[in-house]
Order: sequence, then structure tokens, then C-alpha cells
Amino acid sequence: MNHPAPFARRMSRVTASAIMELLKKTAQGEYISFASGLPDPSLFPAEKITLITQEILANDSRAALQYGAADGYAPLKAWVAERLRQRGLTDATPEHILITHGSQQALDLTARLFLDEGSPVLIESPSYLAAIQTFDSYEATYLPVPVDSEGMCVEEAISAIKRTTPRLAFTLPNFQNPSGVTQSLERRQKLAEALAEKQIPLLEDDAYHDLRHSGQSLPPVTSLARNPYAVYTGTFSKIVAPGLRVGYLYAQPELVNRLTQLKQITDLHSNSLSQRIVYQFCERGWLDPQIEMQNRVYSSRRKALLAALAENLTGVAKWTEPEGGMFVLLSLPDSFNTKNLLVKAMERGVVYVPAESFYPNGGGESALRLNFVSATEEAIQRGIAVLTEVIHG
Repeated sequence: MNHPAPFARRMSRVTASAIMELLKKTAQGEYISFASGLPDPSLFPAEKITLITQEILANDSRAALQYGAADGYAPLKAWVAERLRQRGLTDATPEHILITHGSQQALDLTARLFLDEGSPVLIESPSYLAAIQTFDSYEATYLPVPVDSEGMCVEEAISAIKRTTPRLAFTLPNFQNPSGVTQSLERRQKLAEALAEKQIPLLEDDAYHDLRHSGQSLPPVTSLARNPYAVYTGTFSKIVAPGLRVGYLYAQPELVNRLTQLKQITDLHSNSLSQRIVYQFCERGWLDPQIEMQNRVYSSRRKALLAALAENLTGVAKWTEPEGGMFVLLSLPDSFNTKNLLVKAMERGVVYVPAESFYPNGGGESALRLNFVSATEEAIQRGIAVLTEVIHG
């Protein structure tokens, strides 16, 4: 007799990531990949990380290999606080910081803190797939807000707030995943004020902050109005190495205390050794040169992708033109289905991510996401040429 699995009801909305499944399928093949959100591993500072690790294990192994504080390694917290003060979060102190297991954990802890079954989340559409999956796991509902060239359409967000008070608002203001667009300063200010006025919790994901190739850096939404329930998240994954799994969040100390309690019952604390590696990398002054080097490479690849799209698909498709980050969102006429198109592209050795997974309440069937940081410029040009032929049939 077959019995249904005795899983919690919320597991019905927990599914595999479409992106991760796609990466598994293509891992063993020879593909030009526009699919991943992975940094280029050839740019990882492996020699410096090796040197730091050896020194830590020689001089501080007992602490580095031991359990640690739930809120994180104190010197790293202080370093992050100083960095965020420079970014516009002027009140940041170590008490405002929680070190997390990548910024993904910061999203999960915040969602767990604020969301009950059926809680409405104000969210950009499209938005970050792993955030949608996280909110799904807490049985959230969605108040989707469109995105244009200036980011979240904030007037529509404000109208949504007047109709239904969300339990959480989620935004990626810089080089949004998947669209690559950056929210304008005017919209940031309006969004911050609207949320603060009603004390609606804000979750601001700024994972791509340092990957700016052009334009001016803008202040965090969190910094533009006093909201006691605002949470700002960042990561070292995109600028040092993702395998270290070190991220952080900023919030008011009372909120940090509650989030720390959730973290402690989840994994006790973040990796003691990894935290020390990241701290030493930053403290020695190696982070900013690493960021500058990555941005030179990624900027060239971004330009190569945009040039290839202009050469091959002008008049056929529309696409975003990001000032940084990792992604371009390409939109084809409504008659196209990019899931079906992907099968043909993969037969020709090219892979991308169909965009429909990024739309929390459906949509995006004729759009696709292109990553410009993983492939070389030459591979980008070849890949877009092949994709163009597939589009033209």
C-alpha cells in the first residue's frame, strides 16, 4: 500500500531551483553558458586565500576550528559596520551586524521572522528566484510590482500598500536579478518613506552592490527613512569567493537580537574559519583591488554581450542595459516560449535561463535571463550568434 509522505504542508511549495536543475543537466556537457549566476572561478584570489588560511591555522587554529559566537566573528562585524557607514548606513555599529551563511541565509532568517502562512509579500516582478523559493517555503502570498528601467514601479507599490498591508517588502535595488536594472534615487526615497510610514518590514538585498561598472553609486533604501523593521543584506560571495559562504545583514540591534536567536537554532553560527579568512582578506587591503579587477573583466564582458545583442537582435528583441551586476533580461515577442526555445538552443550548445521562474504570480514566458560574467568575450559573441539563429528558426 502506498502512503503519502508525512511531510509538512508547506513542503508542497518547496521545489527544486530551475536554475540549479539546469546547471546539473549541463555540467557534463560542452555549453556556452549564459545560465548561471556563478562568478568566474578564474578570478578567485586562490593564492591569497591559501596564504591567509595557512597563517590562521598556524597561529589561531584553536579558535578558527572551534564553535563561535552566533552573531559572528567580532573583528569581521566591526569591519562590515565601517564599510556600511561609508555606504550610507551611518549609524552602523557591530551591534547592527549579524554574520550569516551567505546572504541567502539572511533572506531566510528575515522571512522566518516576519512571515506566517498567507502573509503578503510586496515583491518586484520579476524577482530573485531563490528569494521567491524562500518565501514560498513559508507559505507567503505575493503583491507583485512591475519593474521598468528605473527599477520597481514604486507608485504601483504604494497603491498596492494602500489596498493590502504587506508583512514584508522585498527589493533588489542594485543590478536587480534577473533584470539587471538599478532603482533610481527618487524611487528609493519614495519606497523607503512609504514603508517607514506604516512600519512595514523591508528586506533589501544588495548582493551585487560592488559590481558597478558605470554610473554613480546610490544609497541603500534602508538608509533613506527610519524604519525599525528594515533589514539590509550583503555578501562576500560575489567579490571574494562564494564557497566561503560568508554574508551579513544590517538591522537595528533589537531586530538583530531576534534574528540571531533564529540563526542560533538553525546552524549555531557561521563558519569560524571562513569568517577569519574573509576578515584577513579585507583587513589587509586586498578586497578593493579584487573588486576593481573583477569589474574590469565583467565590464568588458557586459559590453561584449550588449554589442552582440545590438548586432544580432535589434528589431527582434528588447533587453535591459545594466550598469553592473551579472545579468541582462531579454524579452522576445509574446509568440515565443523561451522554455521551448531552450531545448533547441541546448542542441546547439547554448544554455540560458527561461524567465518565467522569476515571476512570483506567473508571466515571463517570452523572456530569458543572460549571465555575462561566466563566459569569455569570444564565447559570448559565438553564443549570441547561435541564439539568434535559434530565434530565427
